[in-house]
Amino acid sequence: MFAVGLSYGQDSLDYAWKKVRSYPIGQDEIWVVDVLENIYISDKGLINKYDSSGVLWFSQSIKSLGNTTQLIPINSMKLIHFSEEQQTLCYFDNTLSSMNDCVDLTDQDIVSAELVCGSSQPNKIWVLDNLNSTLNLLSLDNLSQTQEVKNLRGVLNLDEVTQIKERYNRLYLLDKSKGVYVFDLYATLIEFIPEESIQQIEAFENTLFTVRGNLLNVRSLITSDNFDVELPIDNVSELGYRNQFFYFRSNGNVHKYELQFSE
Repeated sequence: MFAVGLSYGQDSLDYAWKKVRSYPIGQDEIWVVDVLENIYISDKGLINKYDSSGVLWFSQSIKSLGNTTQLIPINSMKLIHFSEEQQTLCYFDNTLSSMNDCVDLTDQDIVSAELVCGSSQPNKIWVLDNLNSTLNLLSLDNLSQTQEVKNLRGVLNLDEVTQIKERYNRLYLLDKSKGVYVFDLYATLIEFIPEESIQQIEAFENTLFTVRGNLLNVRSLITSDNFDVELPIDNVSELGYRNQFFYFRSNGNVHKYELQFSE
């Protein structure tokens, strides 16, 4: 789909947004979408799971787990609840039933975890300790550190990492004042995309999506060719992408859209 857009000049690009549906979300609530397009939304001490057609399937209380910082789908059978307040990871299965006791990240010598993301490596998860400028790859099987990158701030001249995401064997770090850092699975820097105004990032295969103001930028990670399209709604604060569908958080809703190109 994106090869079509990248093959045309910006002036000749013909596209249209098709809205699929919207999900209401509270101002301080958290959401995420998994590989099957199930969407998880926190709601006043609950997690609600909706399927790809918008039907509510399961709800689970999370009041005892502390404030929700992130929800991380590891695969279609496992969801992780991350609380920065309590420094814990808690696991749920595909019915939102609790799988076991929560993991205290301080037991892994992680002092101040702020951001977490799943890995394509089986049962592994990335944890960013911004305070100590350390990136850790943890194994969920034996709860041990399998990889650690120290002094990120010094090595990369970072100000603050505001988003981390792994997609298709690449790890992306966003520093809003610097740009996007792209790493391989061994946490070796392979590319830096300088851009001071990026608000959110997402990726698919060899394509990077970034939100800047009212524009979605689509960039090839192979050729660096890129183009902009106008977002279908205003005030987009968060971005997701699964199976050719974009998810935009804006004004109390998560909106699901399809981007269609004309050849």
